[in-house]
Amino acid sequence: MSVVVVTALAMSGLAFTIPLAVRQIARPLSPAELSDFLRGQRLSATFLAYLAGLTLAAGWQGIWAVELKREPKAMRTPFSLALNVLVFLGGLTVLVLGIKYRSGPLIGLSPIGPFIAAGNLRYLLRGPQSRMHWWYEHLSSMIATGIAGYTAFLVFGGARLLPSVARSQLYTIFWVLPALVGVPVIFLTVAYYQRKFHDTGRASSITAQHV
Repeated sequence: MSVVVVTALAMSGLAFTIPLAVRQIARPLSPAELSDFLRGQRLSATFLAYLAGLTLAAGWQGIWAVELKREPKAMRTPFSLALNVLVFLGGLTVLVLGIKYRSGPLIGLSPIGPFIAAGNLRYLLRGPQSRMHWWYEHLSSMIATGIAGYTAFLVFGGARLLPSVARSQLYTIFWVLPALVGVPVIFLTVAYYQRKFHDTGRASSITAQHV
């Protein structure tokens, strides 16, 4: 996932700064077409960078919650704090762009970043709130990593694998499908282990912050 994140950030940076150099243009574009093309490429690049940051933040949190379960305060580093702040701001940026350009998928997916970042920051700043905190944090974060990763794959890879579907209104389903599946899975999985461990403390509030 780290390799995916690094390459996604590199690709989004290129697509945002020099879209004409990295995209094949079959014919000369009129000024209006060029403007639409540049706007579309930069919107896609911004959304890809947002998903990459979200994937990194969730995956990082999920791995280190286990590695540092006996010393969770060690997770509170400048990198982890800054990363989650950027993901939070990235979600707000995607929301503004979605409203400005009337993009339902961008609006619909924009809250995921702020909620996950807020949950991560709460865990980092307030510390554990239950006996099995590290296990709930690990589960929530790794499933959230899957949500971000599958969303990126379906949005950007799906358009090439299923071009006929991508040109239809049904393609919007691919944008939100990972979140529609993943969010309930987070609640159900953590609730299952809370019952299994007889741990009904404040872990549920932590889980809610991740979705």
